[in-house]
Amino acid sequence: MSSIHNEEKIVKIVKLLSFMSDDINEIKHICLKARYNKSISNTFIELIMLSAEPIVKLYLLLYSKDGQEDDMNIELEHLKLENPNALEKFKTSLINIKEFTKFMTQIYGSISYKDAVSIKRNFDQIIDDYRTCVKELNPKLPMNNINKQECLKAEEINDFIEKQSLMMNKKLNHGFIICDRGIYSAEYLAQFQININPINENIGKFHVNLVPIKQRKDNLLKYHIMPSAIGLENFQFIPNQLIDEPPNCVYLEIQHPLWELVSDKENIKLPENLIKDIKDALKCNNPHQKLMQTFKHYGHFVPSKLTLGHKLYRVSYLKKHKALFEKKKIVTHEYFESNEFKEFWDQWNDTTIHFNFDESHLSSMNSGIFERKDIKDWASSLSNNVNLEIISWDELYPLYELLDDNLKQKVKTIFGINHLAENTRIKEKMLMSGVITITDSSYYIVKFPHELSSENYRIFGRLVTQDGKPIDAIIKFKAMTIHNFVVWIDIDKTVKSIHPNLQIFWFMTGLPEIGFYSPNTRNVSILESDSFAFAYAKEQNIQLQLPKNLPKNWILCSSFQYHNCMPSFATTNIQYDKDNNEIYVTIHDYSDILSNKYDQSKKEYFFHWCIISEDHEILPDVLKSREALVADIPIGQENQADVLQKKRFPLSSIGQDIYEKPDGNAAITIALSF
Repeated sequence: MSSIHNEEKIVKIVKLLSFMSDDINEIKHICLKARYNKSISNTFIELIMLSAEPIVKLYLLLYSKDGQEDDMNIELEHLKLENPNALEKFKTSLINIKEFTKFMTQIYGSISYKDAVSIKRNFDQIIDDYRTCVKELNPKLPMNNINKQECLKAEEINDFIEKQSLMMNKKLNHGFIICDRGIYSAEYLAQFQININPINENIGKFHVNLVPIKQRKDNLLKYHIMPSAIGLENFQFIPNQLIDEPPNCVYLEIQHPLWELVSDKENIKLPENLIKDIKDALKCNNPHQKLMQTFKHYGHFVPSKLTLGHKLYRVSYLKKHKALFEKKKIVTHEYFESNEFKEFWDQWNDTTIHFNFDESHLSSMNSGIFERKDIKDWASSLSNNVNLEIISWDELYPLYELLDDNLKQKVKTIFGINHLAENTRIKEKMLMSGVITITDSSYYIVKFPHELSSENYRIFGRLVTQDGKPIDAIIKFKAMTIHNFVVWIDIDKTVKSIHPNLQIFWFMTGLPEIGFYSPNTRNVSILESDSFAFAYAKEQNIQLQLPKNLPKNWILCSSFQYHNCMPSFATTNIQYDKDNNEIYVTIHDYSDILSNKYDQSKKEYFFHWCIISEDHEILPDVLKSREALVADIPIGQENQADVLQKKRFPLSSIGQDIYEKPDGNAAITIALSF
C-alpha cells in the first residue's frame, strides 16, 4: 500500500514539474519579446536559465521512471526534495515572475504597477520569494546572486510609467464610438497590448497637409480620423450627419507627430460580458438592433494605429468658382518661413472663405486660435511629452473583427458585410417565413410577430399542397405595412376539391435593420435581388441578366407589385438561356378588364425577383394568419396549426423544376408569386 501511495506521489510531482517547464518557456518567450524594462527582463532570463530551468530539469531526471532506475543519478540523491509540498510554492513563484515580467515589458490596458515604488517593492518581493522557495526545495541547491539595485534602471522604469499613463489617460484600452460629436471612448476592454514608437524626425518635424474634401469619407478628417482608417462596409456605424457635409471644402492641418501607437488584434482580449451579449443578441429575432445597442455600449472600433502629438487644423469652404485641387503635403524642419510653405498657405488662403477674422486662422486641438503670424511661436512652444493629443486615428479595427471566426461571420451576416466569395452588392436577406392555411376566404391578413421599423421589404410565396407540391393560382401580396400585409388569392374550385388542405408558403426579403431577422432563415444566401419596372400590357416579355458562376441548383423566386388591384399578372413561360446566362419571362394579365382601362405609358408595376443559392428546409416563423375580419386560426383547424408549428418547408416546394436542354444537367427551381 505504501509503494502505491509513493508511486502516486511521484506521478503528481512529475506532472507538476511538466507544468513548470511550460511556465519557464512562457517566461523566456515574454522576456525575449520585451519592449520596456529590458534590464528587468534580462534579470529574469538569467534567473530562469541559471537556476529555475536547471532545477526543474534536475527533478524531472530524478523523479521520472528512467531517472529512478539510472545508477548514475545516485550521486544526485542528496539534492532530492526534502519537502515535496514546497514544489507547489516554487510553481507559484514562477507564475509570479511570469505575471510581473508580462506587465513590466509591454504596455497593457490594465495597470498593475502605477509607480516606481510599487515596481521596486514587487520586484524585491518576487526575488526574495523565489530564493525562499529554492531553499525549501533543498538547501543544497545552488542559487545565483542577484544585485537587485542594478536590475532596476530608473530611466527605463520612468519611461514605462510615462507611456503606460499616456495610454490610460487617452483611454486607449477602451472601445470607441463615432457619434455625431466625433470619436468617444466606450466600455473598458479586458486586455489590450499596445506598442508606442517614436516618430522619425529625420525627414522633418512638421507635416503640413492640404486636402480637398471630395468624398463622404473625407469628412472624417474634421474629427482627426483618416479616411482610410475605416472600411466602407463599416460606415453604417458612423452617423450620416458626420459625413454628409456638402462638398467643395478644404482641410488644412499642421501636424507635429511625436508618437505612433500600434496594436495587434491578436493581443486584444474582449470582455466575457461582451461575448455573452453578442451571443444573446444573435439568438433574438431582432439581432440588428440588439447588436447595435451592444456595440454602442462597448464601442464599434478599437484603435489599431494612431498618432500622438500636436496639431493645428481648419476646414474651410471653397470660394465660388474656385476648383478643387489635388492633395498636397510638405514635411519640414523649418518654422514655416520657407517660400514653399508661404506658397502653400497663400493657395489655401486665396481659394477658401473665412468668417469673423480679418486674417485666416487655424485651431489647436484644445480650441486655441492661431493666425498666420502666431504659428512660429506655437511651434517653438511645443514640448515633446506635455499635453499630447491624439492628432490622427490612422487605423481602426471594427470590434467584431476580434471575435472568433464563427461568431464574427454571424455578426457580419447581420450587418450585411458579406464574405469575399459572395456578391457584396446584395445586402438583402431572407428575414422571415410563414404559412397561411387556406379556407373559403379569398383574403388573409398576416400579422408580424412585432412592429417593423420599415415597410421596405418584399414578399415571395406560392400555393402548395400539404405534401409540398406547388399549385398554380393567382396570389397578390398587398397593403404591406410595418404591422402586417394582406394576401388575396384566386383558386379554382376543382383544385380545392382535389386538394383540401392547401397552404401558402411565403417568405420576406429585406435588410436586417428592418427589425426582424429570424434564426430560421439565416443560413439562406440570396445571390441576386432586383426589380423590373414595366407598363401595363396584356402580355409582354422581359429579359433578366443573371449573376455569373451560379451554383447548379439555384432557385429563382418572383412576385409582382401592383399600382392598383385591377390586373392579375402571372408568368406563363420562363426560359433559361444558359449560354448567355439570361432568363426570359412572359408576363400575362389574367383579369377580364379591358386593356384600354389602363395607362399603358407609365411603368407603374414591378416584377420583383431574387435568386437563392440552394434548397433549404425552413421552419416558418409566422403561422397564425387570419381571414380578413375573422379570428386568427380558423375554427376546426387548430390541430392543423399545431402540426404546422413542427413542420419544415423546403424552398424548392415554392416553385417548379425546369431542366436545361440539350444536356439536361442544370435543374432550376422557379418560385412564382402572382
